[in-house]
Amino acid sequence: MQWNGSHISTPRPRTQLQRKLHLAFALFFLFPVGGFIFFSLRYSILGDEYVPYFFLGLLVFSWVGFSILKSLFQRIAAISESMTTSSIPETAAPQAPEPATGACDELHAISESFQAIRSQFGQTVRLLEKKSADISVLKDLSELCYVTSDPEEILYITLERALLLTNSDIGSVLTLERSTDKAFTVKATIGLGAHVKPGDRIDFESSIAKYAVLNKSPVLVENIEQDKRFGRVNLSHYGTKSFVCMPIKASKAIIGVLTISCRDPQRIYSQDEIETLTPLLSNAAFTFENLRLLRENERTGRYVRSIDTISKLLNSSFRDSELLTSVLHELHRVVDFESAAVLVKDENHPSRVHVKEWVGYGSGPLQRNTSYGTDGSLVEKAFQHESSLALDVGPGRGTELDQALFSDPGAAGCFVSSRQT
Repeated sequence: MQWNGSHISTPRPRTQLQRKLHLAFALFFLFPVGGFIFFSLRYSILGDEYVPYFFLGLLVFSWVGFSILKSLFQRIAAISESMTTSSIPETAAPQAPEPATGACDELHAISESFQAIRSQFGQTVRLLEKKSADISVLKDLSELCYVTSDPEEILYITLERALLLTNSDIGSVLTLERSTDKAFTVKATIGLGAHVKPGDRIDFESSIAKYAVLNKSPVLVENIEQDKRFGRVNLSHYGTKSFVCMPIKASKAIIGVLTISCRDPQRIYSQDEIETLTPLLSNAAFTFENLRLLRENERTGRYVRSIDTISKLLNSSFRDSELLTSVLHELHRVVDFESAAVLVKDENHPSRVHVKEWVGYGSGPLQRNTSYGTDGSLVEKAFQHESSLALDVGPGRGTELDQALFSDPGAAGCFVSSRQT
């Protein structure tokens, strides 16, 4: 018996049960009848008036028994024919048992049919168990979305669940930076150690992950060294030469890429992993975008409240130092800074500034009502632009004003706003 995907076919010839039935009936009937006739002739008992009735009864009961057995055998043959030609749902592609050599009858066909159904049922049960596990993972992710408000934590949880679903142990999540020079930022990694760390930037053009973004579809690589699209040497810390890159698609754009691989060098990924990960990433992208929009909404709300508060302060009875201090403290609610100062040009000495007000949340030598020269300083550069200017700075600037403003070794940058009056 052979399995052709949707039904069981029986191309091999069979020894019918009816043939065996006739042989069995002949063995059970002919020998007793022949023996009866032999002994009747030997001992001359045929002359008895009851012998013909006995012989007639033997024939009748033998015929009735034969008819019953024949009907039973016909039912078995019909069941065998029905089982071998009936369709079986193609939920999987089970391997049919190897056919025995020689002919087989209906009972053997029924046995093989049951074996095929048993194999089909076993694979279906395993498939259902896997689907149940997948749904359980998605359920866990959905529940975790309600206990965390950090979008990046959602990405890490998604990576964990993706590795669990695909039985992998190496993976990363990259988010796409929407800037002039496109790049990926590593948000989460598992199994890559010091080779790839969260916060690292990866060039967009040289990364294989870019194909998942450009094509807006998963990238499945069975062997990167033989794939004509890439043809590059596999790096040892990525494990197997096979991997999957899945785009994380939000409602309007692709926000990042998830990559999974395995330390097992024999592991080859297939379309099954992509189908397994698709609902997980859809759920993760939806949650990530909702949390990000929620944060933006909260941040916008804080800005609006701060602007409203500053507007009320400007229209209040506060003046001079009291007003500036209140405004700077209110700005600190929406802008995280260590210190803020209001510098005013000295009317009598244009190359010097006067510290009108200063608010500090750390250490610093800047003092109120102190005059500093601006020649060669970052403040002079901001005045030249006559606009807001973001500057990357470091400790140990040359001028006295820069040292006073950025003396804190932890200072990473400043934001200077100037206005020509």
